[in-house]
Amino acid sequence: MMKKTVQGLMALAVLLVGTGPAQARDILQSIQLDVFALGGGSTLVDMQNWQSAGRPFHSRFELGPKFTVGVAVPYGKLLSIETAFTTGPNNFFVTNLDVFPHIQADNSIREYPIRFYSGSIAGVVHAPFNVFRVKPYAEGGVEYDRYSPTPAAITLAQNLGGAPNGGFATVSTAIITHNDKVGISVGGGLDRKIMKRLAFRIDLRDHITGSPAFGLPFRSVSGNTAFFPAIGRANNIEYTAGFVFHLGKL
Repeated sequence: MMKKTVQGLMALAVLLVGTGPAQARDILQSIQLDVFALGGGSTLVDMQNWQSAGRPFHSRFELGPKFTVGVAVPYGKLLSIETAFTTGPNNFFVTNLDVFPHIQADNSIREYPIRFYSGSIAGVVHAPFNVFRVKPYAEGGVEYDRYSPTPAAITLAQNLGGAPNGGFATVSTAIITHNDKVGISVGGGLDRKIMKRLAFRIDLRDHITGSPAFGLPFRSVSGNTAFFPAIGRANNIEYTAGFVFHLGKL
């Protein structure tokens, strides 16, 4: 669905470039699309506790900004199908609980920069009413998510600068990579119509996947091999706001 939407928009752009103003206007009027762009923040909830070489460790993700762009195709007055792309950082922290206070200067906390990417398709149900031009909606769908360490995070885990400047937990060197996850999204929001074709949107949704382990094994296979027993569910709660532009007949 997402691929077809992108291909359709590319074909539309080519067609519009090759036509005159009158023909382009007629083409746009026959289309029914909502195009939106949103920005805001996110809270990735996925805390883990484990032991490595008899030492306790704790991991968490940092708050991070998020940016979303997408296209929605209406099906009737209340339902629409949307595809969207979301990206932004949620940096990953690993803390050695044996060392106190916990500060990065003494290497008791290591920060691995991580970027989150999500491509989704969802059904959106709009309320059959509005209050002061504000219309609520609810959404749910499936998505393909990627938790991707940056080159700086990969370099830190490999510990190219030498111990104790990197590695992972008690292991002085580790190879981490991206995790791809199939997940779901649920949420809702409010659309406030401000012009004939333009609305202001406030959106809250939860991207739900399994916990990422960044390619590390669940348990130690030898004393010098990094492992990360990540288990459970990751909730990337995204709160954004932005604008929706309607193309086509009203």
